Amino acid sequence: MTDEKIRGSLAPASVPVLVLRTAVKTPKMLASGSETTRESWINPVMVSERTTVNQISNQGRRDRRVAKTALSMCAGGVGIALVLSMASGTLVAAAAQPTPATTPRVSPATASDAPFTKTVSYLLSQMTPGEEVAVVEHGVDPDNHGQAGYLAGVPRLGVPAIRHADALGINVYADGTAFPTRLGLASSFDRNAYNVLGEEVGKQGRALGVDLVYGPQVDMARYPSWSRNLTTNGEDAFVSSQFSAAEINGIQSTGLMSQVKHVSFYNGQDRDTPSLIGSQAAHEIYLAPAQSAIQQGGVSSVMCSYAIFQIVGEQSAPQYACSNSNLLTNIVKNQFQLKGFITSDYTASKATSDVLAGMDNEFASSNLSASKLVPLIDLTSSSFSAPYAAATANAVARMLYEYERFGLLDNSKIPTAHESAVPQHGDVTSTYNGTSVDKQSGDNVALALAEESGVLLKNDKDALPLSTNKTVAVVGPTSTLLPASPGGERARGFGDQVQYTPLKAVTAQVGSANVTSAPGVDWIGDTVPTANLRVTKDANALPGLTRASADGSTTVDSTIDGQQTTLAKGGQYTWTGYLNVTTADTYGLLLQRPYGINTGNKSAYNGGIQQEPSRNAPPEPLSLSVDDAAQTIVNPGGNILPNAFPGGERASNNQYLGKQNLGVSLELSVGLHKISFTYKPTLTTATAPTVRFAWAPLAQNTAKAVAAAKTNDETVIFVDDSTPGITQGAGPNSSTSAALRNLNKTQVELINTVSAAAHAAGHKAVVVLNSGTAVAMPWVNNVDAVLEMWYPGERGGEATSNLLYGLVNPSGKLPMTFPKNDDSTPFSSNLERTTGTQTGTETRPSIKWTDGVDVGYRWYTDPTANVNGYEPLYPFGFGLSYTTFRYSGLRVKNAKDGGLDVTFTVKNTGEKDGADSPQVYIGASPDLAVPTYDANGIVTGGFQQSAQKLVQFDHIQLATGQSKTATLHVDRQQVSAWDTIGQKWVIGSGDRMISLGASSEELVLSVTRKVR
Repeated sequence: MTDEKIRGSLAPASVPVLVLRTAVKTPKMLASGSETTRESWINPVMVSERTTVNQISNQGRRDRRVAKTALSMCAGGVGIALVLSMASGTLVAAAAQPTPATTPRVSPATASDAPFTKTVSYLLSQMTPGEEVAVVEHGVDPDNHGQAGYLAGVPRLGVPAIRHADALGINVYADGTAFPTRLGLASSFDRNAYNVLGEEVGKQGRALGVDLVYGPQVDMARYPSWSRNLTTNGEDAFVSSQFSAAEINGIQSTGLMSQVKHVSFYNGQDRDTPSLIGSQAAHEIYLAPAQSAIQQGGVSSVMCSYAIFQIVGEQSAPQYACSNSNLLTNIVKNQFQLKGFITSDYTASKATSDVLAGMDNEFASSNLSASKLVPLIDLTSSSFSAPYAAATANAVARMLYEYERFGLLDNSKIPTAHESAVPQHGDVTSTYNGTSVDKQSGDNVALALAEESGVLLKNDKDALPLSTNKTVAVVGPTSTLLPASPGGERARGFGDQVQYTPLKAVTAQVGSANVTSAPGVDWIGDTVPTANLRVTKDANALPGLTRASADGSTTVDSTIDGQQTTLAKGGQYTWTGYLNVTTADTYGLLLQRPYGINTGNKSAYNGGIQQEPSRNAPPEPLSLSVDDAAQTIVNPGGNILPNAFPGGERASNNQYLGKQNLGVSLELSVGLHKISFTYKPTLTTATAPTVRFAWAPLAQNTAKAVAAAKTNDETVIFVDDSTPGITQGAGPNSSTSAALRNLNKTQVELINTVSAAAHAAGHKAVVVLNSGTAVAMPWVNNVDAVLEMWYPGERGGEATSNLLYGLVNPSGKLPMTFPKNDDSTPFSSNLERTTGTQTGTETRPSIKWTDGVDVGYRWYTDPTANVNGYEPLYPFGFGLSYTTFRYSGLRVKNAKDGGLDVTFTVKNTGEKDGADSPQVYIGASPDLAVPTYDANGIVTGGFQQSAQKLVQFDHIQLATGQSKTATLHVDRQQVSAWDTIGQKWVIGSGDRMISLGASSEELVLSVTRKVR
């Protein structure tokens, strides 16, 4: 094999991309080269200039069709200029001019005497047992911000109340920017993007009166179908480690504490069935991101998970995470040297003795309550326990130290002799300073990150970018509803941005005359026309439905369009009558009502408006009956934020809270169908009560989409995997735990039907996929291109359009493998890895993590694990571009720390500017002993080695024809393996193959180097 290889979506015919992907399978098939230099593990940037997030300003967002426009913006001190040009009617990103790299934002330094600094020691010496409990045990916020957690503090000593908020973004009652989900952002393969994200999140948290944010999440995407994959950084431990540290440094540089979650082994399995994990896999895979968060990110705290597990070789029996002293004390506090504190996930604490195991702070349970803990730590108590007193003091010290480190204490309450050297800005008399989020800054960052998140998975015959000179059919449910950021643990985003849909963005690109909107599958629906509603069966009956109020009064509404002005808060209304169906079809019957309540709290914070009806209760009641049969109504677009739905007024604090959308799908024959639905707006509804009754006939709407595909030059089909969002659940969202997530049947049929119509007319069909994890794609051969946009945040509509039309060149790479089908995963036919098995002397089933270190792509590329030779549909690290890149000059040298320095050159050989993410993989060591296994198939000695593992990567921006030489340092730990018996890292010495490529299945250059 030669020293140079071309890759990219536009490779010359002599080197087709498909050949590159399929011809190069493993490092064994690669040729040799030679050497390199070095650079930092946490920020392994090239010796040449650092490239950053492709950032674009909000200026001119409604009209990007300009011959030559220079746009720039600054987010977190990082900027980039973009020049746009027109060529053959297609907008193309041209001549990107990166600005000089800025210094990455970093966390505050940790004191050498932490956590027992002089300030902490003084405060601890002054506290009563009850005050110690007030520091470690959750409290009730008297001025609720809608945040997840609250700690009362000790005001008399200058220890303020502390508020914890969920992430991504800042999830409180006030609006904050909705950023792309973390799995999408991981596709950027760009550390700087995470640092910028972290800084923006930190700024918003500080502005919104929050002190600590729960994030980033460092769990691994082990199961392809887990519904929480969307909040992870994917399947690779090194990638997750790098991104988590970069994000934490960004967050904490602003003075907001970051709490990494979860520690550990919370990866989609049933959390109450014991998991058995080998010590080597535990340290190399599942604990590695937490280690990086602590040692490279300087994270303030970690959250112990819900999972029960046993690290085989370190523990004699399974224990829950928050009760697990080996995990919390031995590993996190002693090995990783966390000086901060450990918080329980909500209700994850199991007993008061958890504080002895190393848990410092509890939420949503009462094991550290005053009634349980004070008798154990009060010297005057007959139940006094020295171990509990010492453990509690240590917990309090760790928490107080982080408050000191982040300047949260109130020095006015602390004697001068005990004041911290770190400036303190806390004020125990204030709860909120009335500031608000810098919306424009967050908006700009959200757009830049969404553009870096897009992954071009397929692009046959250069179907993309689209042409602005051609007409386009815009189809699919997420064309008219932006799936910005699903789930409950996220910022909602600003309504005006979340409602800027892909349809609106595409229309801004090409003009309304060139766009036909035909969703086909419609989650908004059309208000049921008056002509299709009757009060009674009588042919001469009044059109409309009868509305009955709780007081017995009635009136006839000719249409239920969500514009009512006479519905009262606290009332109850029932509409009855008949639905006149003139065409048999499968109808989506939809009911939409306003979202949010007014708590009556008129403090400075948010005017008392709560974004959801209540935190733990269902929405205001809506019920539906058709033909006297009660219907179970659900949200058909469960991942769509309420404020993405158009219509309705703003709340008294000027927030647009949006709509709750509920419905049912029914086959209705021609004729009259009895209909009844009830709405009970509460007294605390934040806006005027309204209700909308809409329908969406599937076959009729699909026919419109087919017609649009036939008559327009290009068709884009927007589909969504309907991830329900964040679920704590017992396991992956599938019946077998091995099955892949699928698009629902109606969307698959829409893709197949519409793409066939487009092709029959000689037109191309493109799919934009919004998903929270890998999905099955049995339809992929029926379309010309696929753009994976994940859940792209509040600017996702515009980012998607910019990528489709080439204003931005796709540069995303998959952070997790997309399997071909259910049978071709590491979990198929391995019940012990999914739901668990009961073997030998076990008294209950357990889940055996027999895949060990072969997680994700490692399993596919290891022939000893993937014995059937399954190939992924799209491999880890894969992503196409509108240009091509050539790799050359791979050289590797030994570094002084025992690691490696890898040098190579990347050249943009195509006709468009773009970014690439070259990836460095290493093969197995010949000197490490072969693994030994116990009866359950868990490694207990020796070393399991993957055929290849990722050890470095970078994100490099290149203008057309430009070359850059990169030098990346591979840290000693990345060429080492964890010794189960010796409980230490052992270097994997000997001749090892180092490969360079564009994905785990596309390794184009390779050298052999002796590691020593």
